[in-house]
Amino acid sequence: MPIKITIPGLTEFITEIPDGNLILVEGSIDPIATVFVQHLALTAFQGGKDVNYITSRTEEEVREQMKLMFDKDADFQIVSEKSHRHWQDYITDNGVTIIDSFSYLNIERPLSDVRRVLEEFLSLVKQKEALVFITMERGMVEENVTVTCKHLCDGIFLFLSRDTDLGIRRYIRIPKWMNGKSFDENIYYHFDGKDIRVDLRSRVR
Repeated sequence: MPIKITIPGLTEFITEIPDGNLILVEGSIDPIATVFVQHLALTAFQGGKDVNYITSRTEEEVREQMKLMFDKDADFQIVSEKSHRHWQDYITDNGVTIIDSFSYLNIERPLSDVRRVLEEFLSLVKQKEALVFITMERGMVEENVTVTCKHLCDGIFLFLSRDTDLGIRRYIRIPKWMNGKSFDENIYYHFDGKDIRVDLRSRVR
């Protein structure tokens, strides 16, 4: 059962995330990528999916953040598991596994290890009809690691921003999606530290 997209405006582009896929969510140092995957985790859990959230922080920090952000308790499993050898144990049949932050947890690992981990993920998500989301902070790991992750993942959400005279302009790019699909649009959005609101008035190619 896919995860339904429930962020207003984003549904104009993507309505759901199908099972059996490995998805990369890349942001900058701000918390937007984390907020996005936490939103997906809650949506999946409320839809009856088994959710396992692997964090580079502590379980207590993540639970407190999600309570503040969404005013809901995260009743799924949250673990601080830094050993990549155990990550695949958290991928369950038709379940959702999130690794936040994948780039931080792999900051000192060689490319060969990262590639092997992702290849194992790809095999398992197809076999178990599961979903795995990995978050990455732009510039945290070597460029060849980032490019390899983007090459292997089935879908990519890029959370980007640029400075303007009126302040920061935020937008999402989806350069890679399932079945060879991609989206040309810059999907502009507002983020107030809690809510993600897509601005459909700014659909610029």
